[in-house]
Amino acid sequence: MAKITPQRLKKAAAPRPWDIGNRTLYDLCKKHPKHTDEQEIIAKFWLIGRAYAAAIERRKEKGIHSGNDFYTKKVAPRIKKAGIDKTLEPLKSFKRINDKNADKIIEIHRKLTELLSDDSFTGLEKRSLASKYLHFHFPNLYFIYDSRAKKAIGKILTRSETPKTLIKKEHDTEYKKFVEKCLYLRSKIESRPDIKSPFTPRHLDNLLLDIAAAEAKNRGS
Repeated sequence: MAKITPQRLKKAAAPRPWDIGNRTLYDLCKKHPKHTDEQEIIAKFWLIGRAYAAAIERRKEKGIHSGNDFYTKKVAPRIKKAGIDKTLEPLKSFKRINDKNADKIIEIHRKLTELLSDDSFTGLEKRSLASKYLHFHFPNLYFIYDSRAKKAIGKILTRSETPKTLIKKEHDTEYKKFVEKCLYLRSKIESRPDIKSPFTPRHLDNLLLDIAAAEAKNRGS
């Protein structure tokens, strides 16, 4: 099992080489939070998807639209028509994901995942893209999900450390379990005497990526 050392936690909360790039994406979503302007929709899905290896243009069937046309003819009109700003509205009242609001936060993630994954849109599972897209709009509410993060958190928590089910409703089971593990791990980290400030979803993502990288290095050595 991967150990959570003070050095790893300090590194996870420290400045990273990608901070300016990430800040650019945070600022983009803060300045253009809505989904009524097609240029804004294209910019956000294009830059977040490409930067985080979760490009929306990866789909089951190419169809009649490809390349830039997929963004202008498919993505922008589809997202604009979906009216997702109404879906996202409840999130504005939450300051931080916790046991009480996790159910609503995960419900909204499921709705966006279903929209992006629909056979008439991409036809592929877009759980990771949905988590990343929502994270940049609501940095303190969404944990970033992908295969590396999933494997890494499994290396940290022992089999006996099974988080209790916090989310009662039926949502995306995969993301639900991941969020429960993240909340459990965050609670453990913040209970440590050497942690003086909140451990954010960004910090947790840094920690998981560091562990994933270390595991990959060990396998290659």
